[in-house]
Amino acid sequence: MKHSSRRRLLAAGASLTALSAGCLDRLSDDEAADSEEPDESDENNGSDLSPLVRWVPASGSSELLFHYRDLTAVRQYENALRADVVESVPTLPDGESREFVEQVTDGESAVDSVCRFGSEGVTGNVFVSGSFDPGAVDADLESAAGAFGIFERDDVSIAVSGETVVVSPADGADLEAILAAGVEGTDRRIDAHGNFAQLTERVGDSAFLWGEYEGSDDGAGAAFSWTFGAETTTYSTIAVYTDADETDEFEESFADQPDDVTVETDGNVGIATKTIPSEEYEYQDLFAERGSQPTEPYAGVSLDTNRKPNAVVVTYHSSGTADRVEVRDESGVRVELTEVGQAETIEYESGTSATITVVAVGDGEENVLITEPVSF
Repeated sequence: MKHSSRRRLLAAGASLTALSAGCLDRLSDDEAADSEEPDESDENNGSDLSPLVRWVPASGSSELLFHYRDLTAVRQYENALRADVVESVPTLPDGESREFVEQVTDGESAVDSVCRFGSEGVTGNVFVSGSFDPGAVDADLESAAGAFGIFERDDVSIAVSGETVVVSPADGADLEAILAAGVEGTDRRIDAHGNFAQLTERVGDSAFLWGEYEGSDDGAGAAFSWTFGAETTTYSTIAVYTDADETDEFEESFADQPDDVTVETDGNVGIATKTIPSEEYEYQDLFAERGSQPTEPYAGVSLDTNRKPNAVVVTYHSSGTADRVEVRDESGVRVELTEVGQAETIEYESGTSATITVVAVGDGEENVLITEPVSF
């Protein structure tokens, strides 16, 4: 079997805005109004936890999309990474959040990390860590919650402390619910949704992370992460299933891979890892942030050209914003995938050449995820 490029573990359209978590309400008005001045004593409560663990509330949308980038890791391993990679990593969040963060920072180097999370189709809630000046916000202080000053401007709620900025737009999660999780440590999603907790536990200290989770305690999800080192970078695919038997499909999707791809399962969780030299790492913004509405559908899929003779196998790993995935060649649509976990095989005769195109389809829009010439 000959093909022009190596198998992609993930293909996703760069059109997703990582999104909001729905309407939540946890802190009482009395608690928010107890003091108009931030209380510095609560600033570091839970600071050793990852943003997904600490800040994502339990309530809200059953579907959660998330994106995290650790800029301190990029700076730490700047000499190990290619210069074009370092330059291509966004330092600030996109959209309205960028303007707010720029107001309270003294240059982009003051930003340590950016996390965006929420349901699909809206701007989303943004958490930014670093060094900030709450007094620089161009809005009146409304109230305080712990170390955070609360501001309102143009239907957007902003919480700012010396080390954190949280932005909640009108179509996003209620800011008080996020602060209840992040400041008070109450009603966190990891405490209410066991499978989400398993997913975040397996992610570890990732420099870059993209993923989605759907459902409640026994929901399903997937995450794709990169962890940097001075010499090597590790790529990981983590999937959590509603049933442990479904991990068989995860293992099968990585069959016939080179020896440097490690696949293991633990109960209802599947983990695949591959290590490459850090100088070979290429930055991919899988969930590119382009305003409040995704302009193109996306999905997580894989294309395997080695598993079966004279055949290609396409596996549907995560739905994203797509209604379905179509696999096409010169003869037209060969197969459609409509269920996450579904895998379809397309067989060819010996001596045949074709160009396989995998397309995400949703709301009348299409987005090409993979194009790969094959010869048998």
